[in-house]
Amino acid sequence: QAKLFPAYFIFSALVVAISMMCAAALGYEVKSLGIILVTILMNVLYFEPETTRIMILRHAVERRLKTGHEIGQLKPSDPVKANDPELKALSKKFGMLHGVSTTLNMVALGFGCYWLNFLASLMGETIH
Repeated sequence: QAKLFPAYFIFSALVVAISMMCAAALGYEVKSLGIILVTILMNVLYFEPETTRIMILRHAVERRLKTGHEIGQLKPSDPVKANDPELKALSKKFGMLHGVSTTLNMVALGFGCYWLNFLASLMGETIH
């Protein structure tokens, strides 16, 4: 994740920026593409690196507690480990950051669908 997501966000930002330039050159409104670009930049510049940083800290705490290897569990089965204050704080922060990042992705997806609908309507006008 620490290697894939930065590449994904950077590639996405480049593609959207190129799309914005092309659309603007053709005289189209680019607000929806601008919103997509802003959400991607928020992810690439803050949310992804901070989420990864917290994830790495959380993994270190899990190694110290000798947990985190349970498949399909969000927290340790052992109540002492599950209630470790540092693990709880990092898990809460990770969940919040991950949730905001996912929400930004959903916003970008929604505006991307809007943009594709706009392009499809232009194609429909061209055909008729």
